[in-house]
Amino acid sequence: MIKKIRQRRAQKPRLASLSISRSWKFAGIRIVTSIFLLGIILYAAFAERIPLIGASCNEPESHTTNNLNPTNKKVPILTSADSTKAVVNFRSIIQNLIDAEGIASSSKTSIRILTLKQHEVLFEKNPHQYLTPASTTKLFPSFSAFYTMGSDYMIPTQVLSDGAIENGVLNGDIYLKGFGDALLDEQDITALALQLKQKGIISINGGIYADASYFDNITQRHIYSGDNEIVEPLAPITALGIHKNEFVVDIVGGQTQIIPASDAVFVNRSIPSVHNTIISKSKKSSKNNIVSKKITVKTKNAKKKTIKVEKSNSKKSVKKAAKNPSKKTIKKPVKKSSKKRSHAWWKIGSSFQDLQRNGDAPRAPKRKKKSRAPIARISIQHNQHGLITVNASGKGTIAATYTMKYPDIYAAGVLSSKLRLAGIHVQNGLLGRKSSPSNAKTIVEFKRPLAYMISLVNKNSDNFLAEHVYKMVGAYAGGHINTGKVATETVKNALSQCGIPVDGLCINDGSGLCRKNLFSAYVQTMLLEKAIKMKFGEAFKQTLSIAGVDGTLRKRMVGTYAENNLCAKTGTLRNTSALSGYAFTKDGDQVVFSIINNGPNVSNFKQLENKIGAAIANFSYQNYTSNGVH
Repeated sequence: MIKKIRQRRAQKPRLASLSISRSWKFAGIRIVTSIFLLGIILYAAFAERIPLIGASCNEPESHTTNNLNPTNKKVPILTSADSTKAVVNFRSIIQNLIDAEGIASSSKTSIRILTLKQHEVLFEKNPHQYLTPASTTKLFPSFSAFYTMGSDYMIPTQVLSDGAIENGVLNGDIYLKGFGDALLDEQDITALALQLKQKGIISINGGIYADASYFDNITQRHIYSGDNEIVEPLAPITALGIHKNEFVVDIVGGQTQIIPASDAVFVNRSIPSVHNTIISKSKKSSKNNIVSKKITVKTKNAKKKTIKVEKSNSKKSVKKAAKNPSKKTIKKPVKKSSKKRSHAWWKIGSSFQDLQRNGDAPRAPKRKKKSRAPIARISIQHNQHGLITVNASGKGTIAATYTMKYPDIYAAGVLSSKLRLAGIHVQNGLLGRKSSPSNAKTIVEFKRPLAYMISLVNKNSDNFLAEHVYKMVGAYAGGHINTGKVATETVKNALSQCGIPVDGLCINDGSGLCRKNLFSAYVQTMLLEKAIKMKFGEAFKQTLSIAGVDGTLRKRMVGTYAENNLCAKTGTLRNTSALSGYAFTKDGDQVVFSIINNGPNVSNFKQLENKIGAAIANFSYQNYTSNGVH
């Protein structure tokens, strides 16, 4: 009996612990369930406020009728009067935004907002006024490039030769020819060298030439554009180049590296060794405040020479050392400081130190002067043959970027370097610049998608790449002599063929840096409307920056209906701001718009563009019903 009682007592704690663990499990399940339900409630509450997360610049799913009516309420049937009221209300909103932004009366504005489906003008102000469009100019060469070359066009870079290949030997010269690929880099040239290796070529019985004849010889934007104003310095615009036509000289620990490595660059290195120069501590003489330094230098024959340099207030400049005829003492006049100390604490400095050293306390150690970091110096010289000499001196760490004067020859030098690394011997090496003969055949080539390059142009507003696209348009049309002029004519011809008016339109470059460029909001919206209906329409649209996502619009219109919806090309110059592109309304209708402002307070123009963009994305014909405000 006693044993049974003890057994029951022993079982009670176990039962209690089991009941406690079960209660904790049930409590945990309840907490998880509550959090899950709370998440659903919060999502339902805020889904309408943040409808565009994860969407693309195509029509957002949240702009459909069902998402606008999550409770499945019946959508009121709109009358023409309701639609008119909605448009009138929208126009009032846009005009109020313009008035509220405090834009100066001297400013000029051209705005047009148009629906693609109904082709209805939602708002316009001075739509036919031609203004400086800044970087929205890039839309026109981009459109023309797709129109003339096609969205699937590949930009080639070729290695050609008129010689025959026999037993692994190419008998003849090779030509590296470019067609405007401004993104060509060291890896691409390496790929060309490896392709030649794979063809079994082990030796080239000739030399290497650079062929940049696809473009003309006018490589400076401010010259071929005719504005003669360097708004932004750009590297030369050439058919053949590499590394965006810039190179880096990197000095680390006395070692000089050229990036990218090229046989067109020669390094002249001159570094004084630290071990060969010893500078002694300065000694002050009480007489005439003379400061002397002894410098011991090892000469080429390993003999030491000591030179004593003294600075003195004396007018005598040179004195010979009496004790050692090998030493030369040079006295340089030093101006006395006119400043006098106003306090006398420095006069008792020695006695003050003695007072502090009573007893056995050691003298406080003197602080060592920090040695200055060694300085490295670089100078660059270009000769008439396109070769570069880098003069590097000093010791230290430095990296400097320089613009190539002859990018085509530099690129050919990179090919020469890569061929050597691939084990291909070039008998005559790098020879210079020369157009490939008409009977030359392509041995190997590298290609890059045109659409990718245009995407970088429009999303990032890259002026250097934009000028290459502009010249490619002219060169593709046969303008190898006056490429810029032919490019302008080709752009205008493409616009005319698509029914876009070109009277009054001025385009002088591809980047929009030229202030002589003139466009109106009407012309820009017409181009956007025509482009989206072309075969290359989606490819063209995908090159634009998306609000709140990427490119120049990455930080703009965040938290509005325009985020991840509106895609456009930005434009900024001194006293100029512009924004042109596409956006979907809350009804799912696609809208094209163009906003061009010329005048002071560019930051105000940007704020206005953001507000108009958000208003476009927030527009709906359901804003008004027959009963009033919806």
